Amino acid sequence: MIQRIDMLVFQSIEERLAVNLLDLEIDGVVYATHQELAIDMGTAREVVSRQLKELETAGSIQLGRGKITMPDRAAHESRLPGR
Repeated sequence: MIQRIDMLVFQSIEERLAVNLLDLEIDGVVYATHQELAIDMGTAREVVSRQLKELETAGSIQLGRGKITMPDRAAHESRLPGR
């Protein structure tokens, strides 16, 4: 519980999204909807959708229905402090 509160208070949405994507990634693919990610992150779906679209525009991910392809795991790890 304390860890979750720390995450919500001290990590940016971008960092929380990167952590979630890395935690859920299986062989370069995350099988989750924007809503599922939002619930897990404690934020609104619209916020997650906006962040994911920015990552897709930057070429870090590819969005699909119910899945997110992550061709470069290292790019997401570099977004995290201490990793």
